[in-house]
Amino acid sequence: MRIAIIGAGPGGLYTAALVKRLRPGCEIDVWEANAPDETFGFGVVFSEGALGGIEAADPRLFARLAAECAQWSRIDVHHRGRIMRNGGYRFSAIGRRVLLGMLRTRCTELGVTIRYGKRAPEAALLAGTYDLVVAADGVNSSTREAHCEEFGTEGGKRGSRYLWLGTDRTFTALTFAVADTEFGSMHAHAYPYAPGLSTFIAEVDDRVWEAAGFTGRDAGAPGGGPVGGGADVDRIAGFFADVLEGHRLRTNRSRWGRFTVVRNRRWSHGTIALLGDSAHTTHFSIGSGTRLAMEDALALALAVDEHGAVPEALTAYETERRPDVESMQRTARISQEWFEELDRYTDLGLEAFNAHLITRSGRLTQDDLPSWSPDRVELIRDRFARADSRLRGTAAR
Repeated sequence: MRIAIIGAGPGGLYTAALVKRLRPGCEIDVWEANAPDETFGFGVVFSEGALGGIEAADPRLFARLAAECAQWSRIDVHHRGRIMRNGGYRFSAIGRRVLLGMLRTRCTELGVTIRYGKRAPEAALLAGTYDLVVAADGVNSSTREAHCEEFGTEGGKRGSRYLWLGTDRTFTALTFAVADTEFGSMHAHAYPYAPGLSTFIAEVDDRVWEAAGFTGRDAGAPGGGPVGGGADVDRIAGFFADVLEGHRLRTNRSRWGRFTVVRNRRWSHGTIALLGDSAHTTHFSIGSGTRLAMEDALALALAVDEHGAVPEALTAYETERRPDVESMQRTARISQEWFEELDRYTDLGLEAFNAHLITRSGRLTQDDLPSWSPDRVELIRDRFARADSRLRGTAAR
């Protein structure tokens, strides 16, 4: 089987590595328009269940990942000078660049060809010479847009404006913070992903954004360096000074944006399949698009291995993933709407505000989904163990 993958983000690279592990004879080519070290954002969050799936599918990758992950077991809520600490949770996070480097190394070890700095040919052209084309080209997927009628694409930009930043403060928990300003309430989501580094996402509704005088210009230079002269970012640092405790904010291709809703009635068209943000998006207030893309990759790899024939594999992939993804999208919509109506809750005392925030969506992670039950993890582990047994005596992978 020949497989073309458009996009060398976590979803595309993980798909390539998993399929190559299961079917070493496959020829897999990955195209990525950007350079290997050119990426956006800061940290990627994993729930305990998502890490269990990675451990079952590729213990070698999991060991490398686990050695680098920041871990925490609390959700902290900052509200008007007080903090409520909620225990009993288990999360892990890793820098996006570090994760991409690990996945790139794993693909190289397994014999996957990655073409960086090269824009992929159109999916329809690739479908003429490859058995399967996987579009892992993100929320602005050109593949999806070229075939939007066939995929039944729906969605659009909506909601408050947000700015994806980093900070050199090491938070010790997933942190939700509210800043009461003369212009109205703002809020931030923050979490650690490496020593001395955390993700910090600021979100502001339109009324407050305009009243506060934000400009919407580029917030700072690319590359994750400290902010220099980014007026909007400097103002955010001032509004959240008590949470940042004197630490700096950082930028990496950081620009104000609105959350983009992506839904598709079908995830495949012929032998072209959508994966990750090209197929679906969920608001960042409940989790990571990267994590969902990697879970898609696992489902697609298992379907390809089990069915062989591409049409059957794509049907099985969508049948497996769609219920979980749609459930997460419903939960994400509730969570997003809660934050968009934040002013309804800010006058509550800390205890009541905390209770509303923690229970806003009815579910915090994917750990409760059937796909990540112990039986499901054991099934994945067994499938890859059988694949490894086929490799014994040929090559160590």
